[in-house]
Amino acid sequence: MTVPAPTDLPPAAPLRVGIVGAGRSRQGTGPFLARAFEAAGATVAAVAGRDAAGGVRAAGEIAALLGHPVAAAADAMALARAVDALVVAAPVAGHLAGLDAALAAGVPCLCEKPLVAAADLAAGLQRVAAFRARGLLLAENCQWPEVLPELRALHPSAMRAPVRSVAMGLSPIEPGPAMVEFSLSHALSVVQAVADLPADALPTNVRQSDPSPSATANVVAFSVPARGGAVDVELHLAVCPTQPRPAWLAVDGWRMDRRIGPGYRISFAAPDGRELPCEDPLARLVYGLRPLLQQATRERTHALADALALRLRLYAAVLAALGGR
Repeated sequence: MTVPAPTDLPPAAPLRVGIVGAGRSRQGTGPFLARAFEAAGATVAAVAGRDAAGGVRAAGEIAALLGHPVAAAADAMALARAVDALVVAAPVAGHLAGLDAALAAGVPCLCEKPLVAAADLAAGLQRVAAFRARGLLLAENCQWPEVLPELRALHPSAMRAPVRSVAMGLSPIEPGPAMVEFSLSHALSVVQAVADLPADALPTNVRQSDPSPSATANVVAFSVPARGGAVDVELHLAVCPTQPRPAWLAVDGWRMDRRIGPGYRISFAAPDGRELPCEDPLARLVYGLRPLLQQATRERTHALADALALRLRLYAAVLAALGGR
């Protein structure tokens, strides 16, 4: 099947994308990423799974989803050599192997968040530096900055002055520390999008409301230094095992809540009831990255790498302050 490219993308050869961890799992984003890349004019050419059998199963699932054949690669290394760009959608334990496969093949990479586990901070920073040195694009699947236009539209006064606070509410499916590990990158990516953070920024006054291993609700709070003044961050978490999962974002108290309707139609609502439809932020993220995955300047790859390295350091520092695993 030939997927028509969006009319406002410049004509180019289809980008052949490979996905590591494309199969369905409890929190797997592989199928969503596959659809987003094809909607942006790329072709999902092949996938790789945890093992050869898993790759074959995932290839069948993605082929059925997209309506065209999808090859199964033996492993991430073989997959990366066969495509133009690699997507790492595997569980976090497999992220380093996926990053190494992209580096070995010399292809750009979009990796699910968090880029690596906090315990792998040094190794993760080494990989980010390696992508940067080679001018290869490396991006993390953090979608919430993509909905800031809706926040501005609902609240025109938001973000007119240096931002002083960012708060988010998310509903992961796992309790305890995993709840924080799964969600923290989202909050950090929004802080980076709305505030000018120094490259050596570190969180202060880190705390949480419930550190227990079985916590089903938690509030993680900390401050981050910024050039306009410190930003206070709160991440409100409550386990929700089924869709639609509640989520909201507030900047300096200006809040909007996510609504998910039939067909996964997304909108955001202000407290006074005003509501705006919103394109899937994952689709926005992929659409913006698609041309960069084919031809990105070193200035752009360096900027993304520097932001990713800072986010990874902040991520690990917050978890360490919370007594993370």
